Amino acid sequence: MARILMVDDDQDFLDAATAILSGKGYDVITASDPEEGERKIKSENPDLILLDIMMVNPDDGIALAHKLRKQNINIPIVMLSGVGKVTGYSYGKCDSVLPCDDFLEKPVSPQILLEKIAKILDK
Repeated sequence: MARILMVDDDQDFLDAATAILSGKGYDVITASDPEEGERKIKSENPDLILLDIMMVNPDDGIALAHKLRKQNINIPIVMLSGVGKVTGYSYGKCDSVLPCDDFLEKPVSPQILLEKIAKILDK
C-alpha cells in the first residue's frame, strides 16, 4: 500500500488522519513542522504528501512545496488548510503560487480525505 507523509502542526489532526489512513492500509508517516517534513520526505520517500499551509508561520506549507518543486521533487502534494473557516479566504486552486496537486479544506470528512488520496494515487 502507498506511503503517505502528513506534515501538520495540529497533533489532533495527525492522530485522527493517521487512524483513518492506517485503517485503510496506508503506511502513514507524520511530521509536525516543515523542517521535519523535509527530512522525512528525503529519508522515507513517500508516495503522497498531505501538507498543511499554515504551521508556525502562515506560509510554511507553501514555502515547503515551492522548495520541493525547485529541488525537482515531484511527489504529489495535497495542501490542507482551515484558514477559510476563520477568514473566509479560500485557496482551493493549485497553481504556481500554490504548487500542489489538489487541495482540501479542514475540517475534512474521512470519506472525502480517502477519496482525494485514492484519486491522486491512481493518476
